[in-house]
Amino acid sequence: MDFKPLSKSLPKKPRLSSQVAKLCKNPTLSHKLGENQALKILHIASDSLKGGAESVFRDTIKLTSKYDRFIIYSASCDKEIKHSKHHILLDDYQNYNKIIGVIKYIFNFKNYFLLKNALYTLKPDVIHTQNYLSRLSPSILFALKNYKKKNPKVKLIYTQHGFGSCANLCFYNYNKNQICEKCKNANKYKIAFFNCDRRGRIYSIIKALRVPFYQGIFLKEQDLFDKIVFVSNFQMQKHIEEHYDKNKLVMIRNPINLEFYNENVKLEDKLDLIVFFGRISKEKNIPLLLHSFRELTQKDNFRNYKLLIIGDGDDKPRCLSLAKELLNKEQYQFINHLNIAELKDILRKAKLSVLPSFLYETFGLVIVESILSGCIPVVSNIGALKETQINFGGFSFNLKKGDLTQVLSKILNNYDKNFYDFLKIRKKVNINPEIYVNNLFKIYV
Repeated sequence: MDFKPLSKSLPKKPRLSSQVAKLCKNPTLSHKLGENQALKILHIASDSLKGGAESVFRDTIKLTSKYDRFIIYSASCDKEIKHSKHHILLDDYQNYNKIIGVIKYIFNFKNYFLLKNALYTLKPDVIHTQNYLSRLSPSILFALKNYKKKNPKVKLIYTQHGFGSCANLCFYNYNKNQICEKCKNANKYKIAFFNCDRRGRIYSIIKALRVPFYQGIFLKEQDLFDKIVFVSNFQMQKHIEEHYDKNKLVMIRNPINLEFYNENVKLEDKLDLIVFFGRISKEKNIPLLLHSFRELTQKDNFRNYKLLIIGDGDDKPRCLSLAKELLNKEQYQFINHLNIAELKDILRKAKLSVLPSFLYETFGLVIVESILSGCIPVVSNIGALKETQINFGGFSFNLKKGDLTQVLSKILNNYDKNFYDFLKIRKKVNINPEIYVNNLFKIYV
């Protein structure tokens, strides 16, 4: 459970990249674009609102818009996108009644025509797609395919935020409450038979009906895109096991929002406070945290600790009910989603942030945001959480053994030493967004 340093220092502010400047000026790119012509990049995603994938979409637009040699366009269900020269408002299945909504969730013809017409009008050189399944449907892939056929030099890039080799996108069966990889190298329609979706059989069937349009007989996303970006080695390896073309795959960690950075973090500012922040959904495993916190506070030296749950989500009512059952009302508090300034101030004062997820997370953004804010993260040792914890710092616990209470107790019993070790590692963690931009531009140009 030791902290693992990276090799470079944390910058206080993001810097423009000399490498990117060289890329923009290189002869190959200049020849391709012409002396005064900019590269047109279209960013596509369902939306830029709450959520990890959504924030990556938003931050990618913001970061790439800083360079004069690139013209940034966007397409999503957002009414507008800041930093985008031209925004295409796409159709959201959630705006319709259940029957029409289901049809649009499976294949949204309106989005096919909206995007197709926009592509031939804007004529982008690079199209970077992210998280299209949640609200747009696979129909946008067919618009990209049509445009690529007529413009073979266009680069199609896809950042995979889940697991494309699973029809449930997460390798988890919510019906059986267990990790499930039965779709890997197999029929993706199994989701309907095994009832994997967290909302039940009907939604599992609907997801199965969507499969032919992005992982089936009509189109496969891994064949369409020129490059597929993964946000962790763990995630990429799962797709290699599905026999994705290795030449198309690249690992680029998510950009980190440096607004989370608290420069002055002091031991004397710390309160007896443990925090969870993020989406309150079943896979985040908050009941385990509630049970562990109860066990922890039954020990004399931890009786005064408080638990703060920050966020919103469909599992919030169940977690609230369990908290009332297990804890005294003065021991815990649930509050809604906070902005970055509010959240980082709480994390500056909290001793630990905990993410006990039982899902294969593809990265571990909570880990890095906690470290930036000055709070020691504790996460389950599953999926890419363990990988991120090793690379950036923090502690992990064994999900199978369920030893979260013991790990929390061990950290807090020796908190002063752990905190000062954490500060040393924090200074050496390199999360400069320049690295993300450099890596993106290499595959763009």
